[in-house]
Amino acid sequence: MKLLFTTLKKMLFWSYERGSWQYDLMCVLILAFVFFAPNRFFYSADADMTQPYVVTSEELGTVEQNRLEEKIIKYLKANGHDLENPRIETVTDNNTGKIKYLVYAK
Repeated sequence: MKLLFTTLKKMLFWSYERGSWQYDLMCVLILAFVFFAPNRFFYSADADMTQPYVVTSEELGTVEQNRLEEKIIKYLKANGHDLENPRIETVTDNNTGKIKYLVYAK
């Protein structure tokens, strides 16, 4: 039992000499975790809410107001972004006067 606690203590405080097999094993385990861990360990689903997709009115062309959401979803899907029930904000660029749509994923 003492051997187990000693080994865990050495691993926790990184006490093994560089080049020893224990040191190499810990490095391999860390790299294996980084490369093989599932995306959900490193990616937050809330991240989509912070950065909106920006779609300009030129990219969409002429759109009827009641079909705006449908057209934006279709445009984003064609560009590899599959969104369901997005929140869309209409913004006018102060410098150019062009209309932009900020699309947030839910």
